[in-house]
Amino acid sequence: MDWNEKGTEYLVAKEYQKAEECFRKAAEEENFYAMYNLACMYYFGDGVEKDDAASFHWFSEADRHGDAEAANRVGIMLENGIGTEADPEAAFDAYLRSAEGGSLSGMANLGQSYLEGKVRQDVVSGLYWMERASKEGNGIASLAMGEYSLAGTYGEADPAQAKMYFERGMQQKYAPAILRLADLYEEGIGVEKDLKKSAELRELAANTPDED
Repeated sequence: MDWNEKGTEYLVAKEYQKAEECFRKAAEEENFYAMYNLACMYYFGDGVEKDDAASFHWFSEADRHGDAEAANRVGIMLENGIGTEADPEAAFDAYLRSAEGGSLSGMANLGQSYLEGKVRQDVVSGLYWMERASKEGNGIASLAMGEYSLAGTYGEADPAQAKMYFERGMQQKYAPAILRLADLYEEGIGVEKDLKKSAELRELAANTPDED
């Protein structure tokens, strides 16, 4: 039996105890998807008592078994001291594993870490990973790149490029990017001022669900 698949069925049905039991059985078989799912149950308190330490343990186990998304979660928890002691160096290493493993969120977090110099500063590497995350579908990275372009954070300000990134974020269904695009039309920055277009974009953002 695929215990992880069965656990997912129970989770959707909100039969949390059975879901947890199935995920544990799958985790014992070294199924990292189940480890990740178990970690999420503890992280969000889905049908179980919220337990950050247990969540960190299972994200770490999934990371150890090669799950790039789990590595990103490990990085977040290490960076912020959630369920474990804060360790910026270990967080950076986790983001690097995650990014190299193909996680778009890991790419964005690694890029931000490089740009902000949280452990080591490298603007070229930071922009590389942020751009890659944006191009491959991460709305948060698209928003960030748009803001950098608009403000001229890492070069000359380029409103047209900012518009491109915000439009990319809109295509990726990321509401904050849609709102920033609406701002450009409302203020006439890099585009011809268009209040009707701005209003339409704000309505679109309001109807775009948070996919976090």
